Amino acid sequence: MPPPRKRKTKIAKAHQSAQPHERRLEARLGLLSVAFAALGVALAYRWASTTRSDDGTTLSSEAMLAMVRRSASFDLASDGKRTLSATANIPAGTVLMEIPRELMIWDLDACRDDFVRKELFRAPLMRGDSLDPTSKRSALLSAYLALLRNKAVPATSRLQSSVVLALPSYHEYASYHPVLTNLTQIEITLGEHSPAFQRLVQTRDSLNREYDSFASTSTKFAHRVSLEDYLSSGIAVQSRAFEIPNTKSDVDMEERSFYQQTLGIDFSSGVVSIEPVNDWMNSHANNNVKVGGYDVKKRSSQAWSTKAIPKGQELINSYGEQFDYVLFSQYGYVPPDGTGSSIAWLFVYHDISLMGGFAVGSVASHSLPSLDGLVPYLQMDYGYVDCIRKESQPDAFELKRLKLLYLQQIATDRDWWVLPLPPRTSTGDTPVSTTEISRDYKVPSFGPDVYEYLDANALRISLPCRLITLTGGDLEDVSALLKQDLKTLKESPMPLQTPVLRLEELEVPIDWMIRTIHCMRTLSSTQLRKYKMSVKDQENHVMTLAENGTWNTLEWYVAHMKLEEMQSLEAISNWALDALESIADFEGVSLDVRSEPCPERYSLELIG
Repeated sequence: MPPPRKRKTKIAKAHQSAQPHERRLEARLGLLSVAFAALGVALAYRWASTTRSDDGTTLSSEAMLAMVRRSASFDLASDGKRTLSATANIPAGTVLMEIPRELMIWDLDACRDDFVRKELFRAPLMRGDSLDPTSKRSALLSAYLALLRNKAVPATSRLQSSVVLALPSYHEYASYHPVLTNLTQIEITLGEHSPAFQRLVQTRDSLNREYDSFASTSTKFAHRVSLEDYLSSGIAVQSRAFEIPNTKSDVDMEERSFYQQTLGIDFSSGVVSIEPVNDWMNSHANNNVKVGGYDVKKRSSQAWSTKAIPKGQELINSYGEQFDYVLFSQYGYVPPDGTGSSIAWLFVYHDISLMGGFAVGSVASHSLPSLDGLVPYLQMDYGYVDCIRKESQPDAFELKRLKLLYLQQIATDRDWWVLPLPPRTSTGDTPVSTTEISRDYKVPSFGPDVYEYLDANALRISLPCRLITLTGGDLEDVSALLKQDLKTLKESPMPLQTPVLRLEELEVPIDWMIRTIHCMRTLSSTQLRKYKMSVKDQENHVMTLAENGTWNTLEWYVAHMKLEEMQSLEAISNWALDALESIADFEGVSLDVRSEPCPERYSLELIG
């Protein structure tokens, strides 16, 4: 039977080319060496611990909280880290806060600022080969926050000045956020093959390039805002901003049309907002508070309890549907209880940018990898008794050449290589705290239900292995089929919805399916071995950190990220092994496949 149809969405790609500005983050961080064990990390979505007094120009934290509080049953915790905790039992549905518009800083405000309009609207903010409105609106908001903080542009109100001045500084972020730490130790721990590490590097590069674009476009901006200023504001936007829908009444049709035509930003769908108190809450998948509900008449948004909150429990918001490797790069956090979502991937010999996560409507990269980097995928010569030689097996060699060209076309399409996995821990319970672990803490791991999930979904990423293991005996006129698919791939416009390929919709004979699943196991196992330790050893390491009290640190979250990635690959490998063993029960079925790759020189003949 053909595999289930995969999702029809793409993943946004990372920036492809840097602007020429020389002030790089790498240079600024060259002397910054942060030892993991020394980092007492405040979570990236938490406000800085500094309290400013109300001196007539800025409001203190307590003053801002008093402005928005609608319930007396919660307060700032005494830990000095801007955590909100219940001081009494809070019933479900209780309105906790109302944030007035005067305390919000919207991307719409950034677009209305005269300096931003004159100096920054022209800046090309590229994501891949196309201008990206989502990237542009977050970059403009980041630039505006940095300008406000430096008093380089006038604030709309004194209240907004208080909000922006309360945001963490570059040096505060640099003490714990992975984007601003020295990446050497993280690379040593995770490896450059790690999706979390790749995403982290790409997030850092993206912020660099946004600043480069602004600074290259406007020398006035470069003089008023340093790279550090922009980076701290960019991290604030990517980890703290709220999306507020239904704000049409705040911008008339003529103004909306101007932004749509000039920037490609549609403000009729809503705005992106920085606001205090709401984002003092930590976040978790099983939240007990919801933020939103913008009232266009009152010009305010609310936060309310979604369930009963016992006295002493944190008020916890939700970070939305995000994968853990995204949370790590944006928030510097990974849920240590296993309630976050992970991914399994089969790209072993080439790189796939994971910048865009699994966002709907995102696109694959235009830049295709070199052919020589893809050759190792074809070195097993699955289905052939002897290794394929150009002189003695010209037809098989030509098929192998077509497979290499086909691999190149699908190499950057994540739908064919990356599979989202469910959380390792399924629970609806909200933790008492997101920064402390319980005394009976256990390392999260997948349960048996993950194999039921993989039974239904694993073959969604079988196309590469289906291609890799295809032989001339599996299909009639196989070369013609591959050539037709290659034509479809090459002629598909960008951005595109994943084209329907003939190869993925074929009914696969049992021998071919055996080779396909064996290939999936080989690729996942090969990727797992890159971590140079067993899953059990990494579980023990995480448990040791917990017993030593080394939690809520960067080392703690890096260890969890590594464990999750290893467990995800192990799940795919084990599923494939179980599938092969179940197939072996059929009479007359052989699981014999080549166990060693063919000599590299045989495959390198493909590229001349």
